[in-house]
Amino acid sequence: MKVSLKNHWVVKPAEPTWNGTVSLSEFDQTFAVTHVPTIYYYKPLQDFVVSTDDIIKTLKNSLSKALVHFYPLAGRLRWISGSRLELECNASGVILTEGEIDAKLDDLGNFSLSPDYNSLFPHVDYTIPIDELPLLFVQLTKFQCGAIALTFAISHAVVDGQSALYFLSEWARLARGEPLMFAPFHDRNVLRAGEPAIASPTFEHLQFNPPPVLIGKSSTENEKKRETKTSMLKLSKIQVEMLREKANRGRNLEDSKERSYTRYEVVTAHIWRCACKARGHKIEQTTNLCICVDIRKRMQPPLPKSYFGNAIVDVIATGVSGDIVSNPLEYTARRVRESIDMVTSDYANSTINFLKNQEDLSKYQDIHAYRSNEGTFYGNPNLGVISWISLPLLGLDFGWGKEIYMSPGIHEYDGDCVILPGNEGDGSLTVAIILQNAHVDAFKKFFYENIEC
Repeated sequence: MKVSLKNHWVVKPAEPTWNGTVSLSEFDQTFAVTHVPTIYYYKPLQDFVVSTDDIIKTLKNSLSKALVHFYPLAGRLRWISGSRLELECNASGVILTEGEIDAKLDDLGNFSLSPDYNSLFPHVDYTIPIDELPLLFVQLTKFQCGAIALTFAISHAVVDGQSALYFLSEWARLARGEPLMFAPFHDRNVLRAGEPAIASPTFEHLQFNPPPVLIGKSSTENEKKRETKTSMLKLSKIQVEMLREKANRGRNLEDSKERSYTRYEVVTAHIWRCACKARGHKIEQTTNLCICVDIRKRMQPPLPKSYFGNAIVDVIATGVSGDIVSNPLEYTARRVRESIDMVTSDYANSTINFLKNQEDLSKYQDIHAYRSNEGTFYGNPNLGVISWISLPLLGLDFGWGKEIYMSPGIHEYDGDCVILPGNEGDGSLTVAIILQNAHVDAFKKFFYENIEC
């Protein structure tokens, strides 16, 4: 499938915006310059009373208005001392591209992620100087049948998933002619960026330690070179509840101190167990699971609901493959929960202090290393499982109807996994996971056959 790019525009705020330099928080700093891609598919345009030209005009005008409120996205990053970044709010603008593809939407089948679809996503050229690199790329691609794909690539150094989707939702409201629902909160000093470290309890931050390697290996070089494949695996609402029942079996949930395991905890535990089996680990193999935890409600005081930035902390659950595989699902779910429960306001402050005390942040940047071959490799024998379950992913309507399907963009790094809500909105979940080709079939087999056991 080939996309022909027809036009591209630099879209700037419709009105003058605040100009100046913003100190990024320590949580912003760890993402370096990566952009996170997502894709939304919309049904054929002949079903609407709009043309592609109308849609482009709507997108440009509404995006220009949205950037007045979300002006950091129209700025540029720049390096400062210690491999740190700061954000120059200068209204340089974002990129909107229009293209056509020589295919029909039906040619995509079940929308499984494939390198064949890479051209549907905006191209981000990381070879250009960072102070020239836009923070937001948008691409509208029209299919031969009249359907469209709308893709986004948003700088992770500026916002996390919650903030990115908040921006898209508000942009869509403006495109529909509705007012902003919530004005963004831009003061990153609530996470004490640039302030002296404040005394707080000290924790061990395993996410900054090198993850384990395969037994008998001294490095991850060979594992990095292995070809990978993305799988999109669906769990129905019934299957998710079966996993929860399985993990909660035998627990006294009438005890006020006990809580039923969440969907994320049990599905992540299930993924971890299946990966250990599919990868054929030795029983004594140490394995890490990287978990992203939203701290907005965990901070004291809580962050404003419309905080616009990165507010996630990584924690590490550790285990031994033999124990993970041989014990009931509850054993692994408990390890996941214990790691998540570590994230308190004190833990987040301790992380801030740890990073502030580093003279050079380069070795900690892109600590979600399953996204980067440049950072610490987080593939076999390890995993990183991100939850998009509670994010407002679905129902993105710019005025021509809601999407018929959405998904994260394509990654190629072993161990990268995202759990997201099913597009049907029926309580189902979809697991997007990248594994080495040699492990994919075995993982799928274990993933489905072990739900009821």
